[in-house]
Amino acid sequence: MLVRDGKLLGRVPYAFVIVGCCCLLQAFGMGLILNCGSLFYVPVCEDMGFLRSEIATYMTGYFVGTTLVTPLAGKLLSRYDIRVVMALAIVVLSFSVGVMSTYTAIWQWQASGFLVGAAGSCIFVLPSATLVGNWFVKRRGMVYGIVMACSSVSAAVFSQVLHGIIVADGWREAYLFVGVASFCVIFPCALLLRRNPFDVGAVPYGLVPNKVVGKASVVRGVAVKVAVVSLAFWCLFVFAGIASFIHGGIEQHLPGYVESVGFTSSFAAAVVSAQSVGSVVDKLVMGWLNDKLGVQRTTIIELVLIVLGILGFVLLHNPVFLIVSAVLFGVQDSLMSVSLPLLIREVFGSKNYTQIHAWIRTGVGVFGSFSGIVVGAAYDFAGTFVPAFLGLMVICFLAMACIRVAYRTSKGLVWEATGCVSDGDAKK
Repeated sequence: MLVRDGKLLGRVPYAFVIVGCCCLLQAFGMGLILNCGSLFYVPVCEDMGFLRSEIATYMTGYFVGTTLVTPLAGKLLSRYDIRVVMALAIVVLSFSVGVMSTYTAIWQWQASGFLVGAAGSCIFVLPSATLVGNWFVKRRGMVYGIVMACSSVSAAVFSQVLHGIIVADGWREAYLFVGVASFCVIFPCALLLRRNPFDVGAVPYGLVPNKVVGKASVVRGVAVKVAVVSLAFWCLFVFAGIASFIHGGIEQHLPGYVESVGFTSSFAAAVVSAQSVGSVVDKLVMGWLNDKLGVQRTTIIELVLIVLGILGFVLLHNPVFLIVSAVLFGVQDSLMSVSLPLLIREVFGSKNYTQIHAWIRTGVGVFGSFSGIVVGAAYDFAGTFVPAFLGLMVICFLAMACIRVAYRTSKGLVWEATGCVSDGDAKK
C-alpha cells in the first residue's frame, strides 16, 4: 500500500504530502493559468484587433463561472471523493486553456473563461484552503501562506517563460504550453489528495493524538443557514468582492498600463514578476503574522500596503519606483487566497467551512466579473488608467470597514459542535 499508518510509503507524514500537492495546485493552477493570463492581452489584441475592454471579458467569463459553480463545487468536494472531483476538473480546466490557442473570436475566450472559472473552483479556489484547514491545527496560517505563495512564485517564473514563448513562437503556442503543463502536474497531484487525516489513519498536524479519544476535540462552527443571513457573512461577501475587484481591475491591465506610460513589453513582464515577488513575500510574512497578530489586524496591514502600491502607480513613473509599487501592490494577491479563508474560518468556524467559503466566494465572481471591463473601459474612454486606479484606492478603505463590522457582529453567532478534528476550534 502507498499509505500506511498515516505516512506515504510508511515514511513520509501525509500532512507533508498534502502541503506539497497543494503547493503544486496553486503554482500550476492559480499561478500559471490565472495570474499569468494578463500577459496574453496585449499580443492577442494587437494580433486580432480587439479592444482591451473586449479581451477583458475573458475574466468576466471566469468570474461568472466561479460565481455559479463555486457553491456546487463546495458541495461536491464535501460529499464525494476529492480525487475524482479534482481529476475530472483538471481535464476540463487544461483543455479550456489549451484550446484558446485556436481561437479567433471574443466569444470563444468568454466561453473558455467560464470553463476555467467553473473547473478552477475545484482546483485552485477551494481545495487548498479546505485541505490545509483539515490537516493542520498548529501553524495553520504559516502553512497556508507557504501554499499560496507558490502561486506567486509560479507567476514570477512563468511570466518570463511565457513572455519568451510569445516573443519567439507566438501567443497561440504559449496557450498550448499552459494547457499541457497544468494537466501534467495537477492530475497526478489530485490522485494523491485525501480530504481528512482520518481517511489515512492520521491526525491533524499539531493535534495531540491522546486527546482524540475521551475528552474529544470537536469541530465547531456556525450553521450554514445561520451564517448566510448574518451581517458578518455579507460583510465578508463584500470584502471578497472588493478584493476580487482590486485584483482583476489592475492585474488584468498591469502589462498594458506599464506600456501605456512609455515602457516596453519586456519591462512590463518584469513589473508583473515584481508584483509576484511582492505576493510571495507577503504570503510568507503575512501567514506568519496571522499566527502572531491575528487575521483581522494582518488584513488591515495588507490593505494599507495595497493603497501605497496603487498610489505609486499613479504618481511614480520611474522604473525603480514602478518595480517598488508593483511589489507593494502584489500584497493584494493574498487578500483572496490567504486572508479570506482565514477570516471565514475565524468568524464562522470549521464545521461548515467549505460550504460557507464557497458561498462567500461568489462575491469574488459577482464583483470580479466586471472589474476588468470597468478598468478597461475607463482606459478606452479617458486614455489613462488614473481615474480607475484612484477609485480602487477608495474601496480599499471600504474593505477595512467591512472587516471591522464582520468581527463585531459575529460575537452574537451561535456555534455548533460535531465530530473530532481540531483543538483550535474547540477553544472557540
